[in-house]
Amino acid sequence: MPSSMTKGTVAEETVNRMTQKAFGERALGMEELKEGYFNIAYRVCLKDREVVLKIAPSPEIQVMTFEKNIMFSEVDSMGMVARRTEVPVPGVLFYDDSRRVIDREYFFMERLRGQSLSGLQDTLPEEQKQEIYRQLGQYTRQLNQIRGERFGYYGQPDRQDTEWYEVFRDMVRDTYRDAGRKAIPMPAEEAGTLKLLERDKDIFNAVKIPRFVHWDIWAGNVFIADNKVEGIIDFERCLWGDPLMEVGFRNYAYNRDFYDGYGIGELNGEEKRRARWYDVYLALLWCLETDYRGYDNRDFYHLGCRAVESGLKDLAEV
Repeated sequence: MPSSMTKGTVAEETVNRMTQKAFGERALGMEELKEGYFNIAYRVCLKDREVVLKIAPSPEIQVMTFEKNIMFSEVDSMGMVARRTEVPVPGVLFYDDSRRVIDREYFFMERLRGQSLSGLQDTLPEEQKQEIYRQLGQYTRQLNQIRGERFGYYGQPDRQDTEWYEVFRDMVRDTYRDAGRKAIPMPAEEAGTLKLLERDKDIFNAVKIPRFVHWDIWAGNVFIADNKVEGIIDFERCLWGDPLMEVGFRNYAYNRDFYDGYGIGELNGEEKRRARWYDVYLALLWCLETDYRGYDNRDFYHLGCRAVESGLKDLAEV
């Protein structure tokens, strides 16, 4: 996986100050967890258990608009999900946003004992994979049944609104503003993208209820133990929006077992069109990620550009 400059490293002594503040003891050992691309994460050994430590990027690192305040989003939403659903999530053990130990937020959470689905998929029997995806459909539906008051990113209440079209349009606009900050060439002009989006205003305004959306339930964020889903992690991108933004509804991730678990058949025409727009939005962010993360090659950027072009072409032809 490419390295990401938002991750960086933290000195062992700093981690010890964190564990001292959280648990009253020094760490016996620590190991970096390298699957994620945004926060720094460590497996930390304490006297009687292992925990996971997540540390936000340095405040000197420029992040995309949607990434602002996302550690708060993760910590707060995980607590809400644990209280209001049966979705398995690791417990948050300690959260510190005082910036006294280090110049950024950090938190400790329970360590899941299983393995990520991404590391197991190639070896799991087909029947077991089918059951896991049915479970993911069921859990995703539970998450989406949580209702909010306004649409928008969880940790950005000042940018939330009551009309989904207005909020989603601004999210698309933000990708172009973020591109401008780093002079990133985008595969489609902003004016043309927004004009095409405006044609579909009514189908977005049909979404009346802000629902909780995890938005990042891909195989790397799903842990498996004892042949079932042990836990879902990385709630940092969550928002109040349209459930069709979930990974299970992406054009590239179609899985019949997920749909069965979620309890739906096929999407209707308007739902498929909204879902295609969410493909495009995600791909616009892919176009930005290479520069904002400082990846050492531009493969992900080119993947995003191709996906944006393909998605907008599909939307323009209908």
